Amino acid sequence: MNGRPLSPRRLWWLAVGFTIWCLAFVILYALHAIGCAFAWPSGPLRVSLAVVLLLHLIAIGWLWRYRAAAIRDPGPEHISSFMHTVVIWTLIAALVATVITFGPALLLTTCV
Repeated sequence: MNGRPLSPRRLWWLAVGFTIWCLAFVILYALHAIGCAFAWPSGPLRVSLAVVLLLHLIAIGWLWRYRAAAIRDPGPEHISSFMHTVVIWTLIAALVATVITFGPALLLTTCV
């Protein structure tokens, strides 16, 4: 291989979408536990959970848009175009996983 190798700093883009998913998981469940422990009314608790979920969806969607607008990562042609495609699809998978994982939870009873 005669080209420059891809920088290891570019690999963090593979984890950024699911890192935001993990943050959403921790924040949503912590907020839910705190709300139930302190007997918050279900209406405001449900709205706050929806707002937190929406903020995380916006963050992943913005990263998806930002990375899709980038032409490709600097580096060897084949590796960088492959890396760009994989990052885009990883962000799409994180967005879908966030909706599927946390969306239906908003429809359930808030505290039992």
